[in-house]
Amino acid sequence: MNIIYIYYSKFNQQLPDYLFYQYIAQLPTSLQEKNLRYRRWQDRHSHLFGKLLLIAGLKNYGYADDILNSIKYNQYSRPFIDGNIDFNISHSGEYVLFAIGEDLRIGIDVEEIKDINFDDFEKVMTKEQWQEISLSQDPVRAFFDYWTIKESVIKADSRGLSIPLLDILVNQNNVRYDKQTWYLNSLNLGKNYSAYLTTNKKDVTINTEYLDF
Repeated sequence: MNIIYIYYSKFNQQLPDYLFYQYIAQLPTSLQEKNLRYRRWQDRHSHLFGKLLLIAGLKNYGYADDILNSIKYNQYSRPFIDGNIDFNISHSGEYVLFAIGEDLRIGIDVEEIKDINFDDFEKVMTKEQWQEISLSQDPVRAFFDYWTIKESVIKADSRGLSIPLLDILVNQNNVRYDKQTWYLNSLNLGKNYSAYLTTNKKDVTINTEYLDF
């Protein structure tokens, strides 16, 4: 059985400057520069925490502290490293999540649930999916569950938003797209968040660990 490790963190206030710059010094210069181009401190923190979780997760597999210098990107800008390790990062609201595993494909997504205009997303759900959302006791929650599932699938697939979200068909705990079956794992982060882990292996063991920065 495959083991997937999920490292997560959260924040609701800005780090003191000395601590922020102490952490960011652990990143390669290119990632430091990218981080500081974000205008909102929340975006800078989400980016930083994601990379710190990435370092922690890869160290668990024996990689050195400077492993971020070896990160590569595919044609769809999805990060990877050479070998049989797959990983994925997601953040929304106060949460930052990182999933990593061996000999399988992984996609993880978290979304903060908030009021939205459904008209802006008309073309990302099938007729049947919209019907299920509209008949739900909590349509906003139902929408974000579908959205998070689809986001986790396109991240696991590695082609990202080049995949039409409309074409992703959800059937209880699995998804079909382009002749591939993906398996869903719901992650409980409370009533204000929807989070899903998607893998190409059905039977997985998920270990979670909270890291406080």
